[in-house]
Amino acid sequence: MRRTLIAVGVALAGLVSPAAARAGVVDTYQELAERGLKPAPLVPTTVPRSLAPIDQTVGLMGTRRGYAIRFQNFSPEAVVVVNGGEFRTLRAALRDHRRRGFSSRRMRIRGKRGYVLTRRLGPDSRSLVWVERGVVHWIGSGTPRSVSLANLRGIARGLDRLERDYIGGHADPENSSEAFALTTERTVSADVSFEARCTFPGATEPSIRVGQASVTMLRRQGDRFSFDVAEHTTGSGSWTGTVTGTISATAMTLEIRATGTVDGDVCDTGPLTLVLDRRAS
Repeated sequence: MRRTLIAVGVALAGLVSPAAARAGVVDTYQELAERGLKPAPLVPTTVPRSLAPIDQTVGLMGTRRGYAIRFQNFSPEAVVVVNGGEFRTLRAALRDHRRRGFSSRRMRIRGKRGYVLTRRLGPDSRSLVWVERGVVHWIGSGTPRSVSLANLRGIARGLDRLERDYIGGHADPENSSEAFALTTERTVSADVSFEARCTFPGATEPSIRVGQASVTMLRRQGDRFSFDVAEHTTGSGSWTGTVTGTISATAMTLEIRATGTVDGDVCDTGPLTLVLDRRAS
């Protein structure tokens, strides 16, 4: 008998190590973007507190059709699976769930006709099922103590169309500054590394240091965004500055200026421009 994605997700809660589940939003959604699915997948931009931070609980699951994104935490135990395209029709999804003991009632989901499916005998599980742009979507969890029905509805409201992923760096090959990014219709996520020239008080020759900053599901203002380096530093050192991005039809451009102190060195990137190419689907 075919195991459902919810059953697989719950089973994985006890089989997958924390390190394996933490690929990060940029890496996970880049892998999904590379599949070039049509229509573009709906991906979560927010998760409940029991699965936060989203960057540390996200991962992809294998599926016969479509795609499946798993969010998993171990303390507290919490699992959510978000799927698109596993079932060919809404009727097939309902039939499959009812065969396994789920009851159903109608519910509006993202403004669409849908159903909430509940099973209380055996593993206590809940799912939301609906159709959007001809694709059957469902969100399910078998950990009701840490993921409520309201949480599932919140994830559904936060779904956004995945756009593309970007990669690129500095025009000067001697400069190691680079970035990886991806966009949804309303957000941007990016991992940025920036090279700076540093001096130590009393030293005569500068050294090179690299700072790092990242954002996850940052709200865009149309085709532009910006973030404060100090609030989003991920590497070593104390850095301040700003990253400003512009998204076009073919590329993303980042303007960076950061200063910092690393092991006593005083560092300055100067004005940096990184051009990230939009990767082909």
